[in-house]
Amino acid sequence: MPASNNAARQPAPRRTPPRQGHATGPRRVTGSSGPNRRGSRAGGTRSKAEPAGNGRGSRGSASRVDETPAQRARRRSASRARAQKPAAAQSRALINRTPLAYLVLIPTAALLLLGLVMVFSAGSVVSQNLIGSGYRTFLEQCGWAALGLLLMFFFAKFDYHKLGKVSWIGVLLSMGLLALVLAMGTEAYGARRWLVVGPLNIQPTEIAKFALIVFAAYALSMKGEKVKELKHLLIPVVLFAVIDAGLMLAQPDLGSCLVLLISIMLVLTAARSKSSHLLALGAAGTAGALFFALSAPYRRARLFSFINPWKSPKGYGYHVIQSYIALGTGNIKGLGLGMSRQKFLYLPNAHTDFIFAIIGEELGLAGTISVICMMGLLAYAGMRIARAAPDELGRLLAAGITGLIVIQAVVNMGGVTGLLPITGVPLPLVSSGGSSLCICLACIGILLNIAAQSRARG
Repeated sequence: MPASNNAARQPAPRRTPPRQGHATGPRRVTGSSGPNRRGSRAGGTRSKAEPAGNGRGSRGSASRVDETPAQRARRRSASRARAQKPAAAQSRALINRTPLAYLVLIPTAALLLLGLVMVFSAGSVVSQNLIGSGYRTFLEQCGWAALGLLLMFFFAKFDYHKLGKVSWIGVLLSMGLLALVLAMGTEAYGARRWLVVGPLNIQPTEIAKFALIVFAAYALSMKGEKVKELKHLLIPVVLFAVIDAGLMLAQPDLGSCLVLLISIMLVLTAARSKSSHLLALGAAGTAGALFFALSAPYRRARLFSFINPWKSPKGYGYHVIQSYIALGTGNIKGLGLGMSRQKFLYLPNAHTDFIFAIIGEELGLAGTISVICMMGLLAYAGMRIARAAPDELGRLLAAGITGLIVIQAVVNMGGVTGLLPITGVPLPLVSSGGSSLCICLACIGILLNIAAQSRARG
């Protein structure tokens, strides 16, 4: 038989189908040339230049080996850009979202919203009686809250190290305002504490407390181990504190003076000063407070009325007795929002100094305990931030700011419940008053800034 016929009878060779993921034509390696640029055989045989495996990692490895320096630089630049996107988005955010930040923001938002609601309820009667509009006090408080939130966002982004460096300017300006209020301030309830600037009513004592706390934290953090020496405590921190306290007593405002001095003592304690020095300063401060509390007749009468308010039910004990009535009427569940009876001019300053009593009357024991818990959570968050602070300035500043807010809350609630003498100190974030609200929200912003920097450096 001819050879051609024999070849025709042979079956055609069986072709193996290409596996998925392999090309049937010539395979090229990206960026390769010369001997490495070989085509693959039919049937999906891999190129000798390609490592074993058909995943992305093998192809990526081959391309990285053969890429040019320019390509490698572009790839690394793109990787860095992708890694920096979350950090850039975090820095552009108004507030850095950290667990410590949430611990601060939750009680702050709760107290601020509760304060606006209660100012509307308690202040409507006073506004209607004095101005003819029940919304005036509430709208003013909303305006102050908006300004305070702007300050909170600003200080949450403004580096607290830079704030410490310029804090001495704030101390000198606050001293000037305290001196100015004695000459040009508006007098109310026997005290000259307010400066009227256009439509704004400013209380310089709130600014002075804030500025001195920041300055004290900065000055003590810069001294280092020198804080063990008494002269480095006295100058300049204690000296400036005594000057501010004297200007506050001249208004007179003993309550704000005590809050300032106790807050400064807290900063000195956090700075690890000597116990003997702290005891000496504490004894001197206590003696001075007793002297000024007993020297003025109205202060002495207020002090003894705190011990037994029923001795003067229509005099200095009137405020405390009306506060007792409000708290007792509220019982456990309260009378309901807007249903207070004591706010109808029975309880003086119902929307400012005694707003805690109105909360107890309308929201009951549940409302007052909620306020105490929110203040406690804020204190816990502030101390956590102080412990996690990246440096000594952050630690002292967080401790001082937290102490300033919490001490004011304790003094206010203690006066309303009759556990402490009445001092006229507002309830932070809740009472009606623009200066106090703005300063408290600025302090919250600084706490958020310290928390963000502790996370970034940790």
